[in-house]
Amino acid sequence: MDKTVERSGFCPSWGPLPDFLNPPPLPGDLKVKRAKAPSGVGMWVVSDYHLARRILSDKRFSRSLAAGPEGAKMGITDPSPESIISMDGQEHAKLRRLVAGTFTQSRIAELQPFVETLVAELLDDVASQGPQGDLVSGLAAPLPIHVICHVMGIPLEDRQYFAGHVAVLFDLTDAPGDGKDRTLSLIRYMTSLIARKRREKKRGTDLISALIEACDSDGKLTNRAMVTLCLAILTAGYETTVDQISLTMLNLLSRPENADALRNNPSLIPQFTEDALRTNPSVTTTFARMATEPVEVAGLTIGAGEAVIVDVLGANYSLAELESHDSLRPMHLTFGYGVHRCLGAHLAKIQLIAAIRGVLTRLPPVSLAEDIRALEWKTGHATRGLNRLLVSW
Repeated sequence: MDKTVERSGFCPSWGPLPDFLNPPPLPGDLKVKRAKAPSGVGMWVVSDYHLARRILSDKRFSRSLAAGPEGAKMGITDPSPESIISMDGQEHAKLRRLVAGTFTQSRIAELQPFVETLVAELLDDVASQGPQGDLVSGLAAPLPIHVICHVMGIPLEDRQYFAGHVAVLFDLTDAPGDGKDRTLSLIRYMTSLIARKRREKKRGTDLISALIEACDSDGKLTNRAMVTLCLAILTAGYETTVDQISLTMLNLLSRPENADALRNNPSLIPQFTEDALRTNPSVTTTFARMATEPVEVAGLTIGAGEAVIVDVLGANYSLAELESHDSLRPMHLTFGYGVHRCLGAHLAKIQLIAAIRGVLTRLPPVSLAEDIRALEWKTGHATRGLNRLLVSW
């Protein structure tokens, strides 16, 4: 990255974090420690970059075991045991192969004009209401739901419904009734949409249509599995991206010199995006994994049946300690690592890059409209993010 752009650094305000991550780890803190998740379950928390990569790639730490009936849950909104996020081995690999083609870098690159047009329309709307606007309600919230629904083939008129229902699934507070009701509503809707698409004589090129073809042609996927897979992709592609856009905008605007440098040299935007993902991630932790046998980690023994999670904030922080000027800089863990690395990483990145370019080019030079210490953060969610980000020009 060009020296004229100061590295983002960790955000001056972390916002509310789960108790076991608050405060964020500092150099010299324990790399592995015991803590209690919001569900009350005891877990090992790993906050060292290299140890985190080892945990996430070690088959002795099982997602399916943690997602099972006797598994370790983070909260009431943990993914279903039937979700791709909760699977191991061949079962996981089979489902991942079915959808991987939709999320390749080349396929996602084809969406760039669509995403950039959306960003332009949203920001023109924000500008028309000036001289102050909210980049959460005006940009960060509507952009990802339009993009993921477009990829999946969900009708335009249903996208607001999804935005309202998906958000509650990331709530870690003790409100099981609302979460379960909205989950059942989403399942009913997705079942109905798949049935409707299956009746269409001419199918589109969207993800749901492709999965129907796979299901009908060789029985690789049951209807129930297809519904679960579609909901997993929808939920994973929405809330995390909403929050990451808001946090990336915060990184951009809390350091005006960075915005000036990027405006003068847009080729630096992709690297700035990677820095924002590393230093200010919306994802605080991975889902839990359970040890299938005793495993020694950093001189400690994680017993069979004990749960472990990776503190993404801490692991990324320790990565900053390791960074050099080498071109082969290790990749941050915001999108995970190993076989469960986020399928939608490229999709999230093109939205972040388009959002940054849009704010720098479609709006007059903007600045934060309120003190960074007065920002309105989301609380009780599995992801970090802002309820609003007011800017003025």
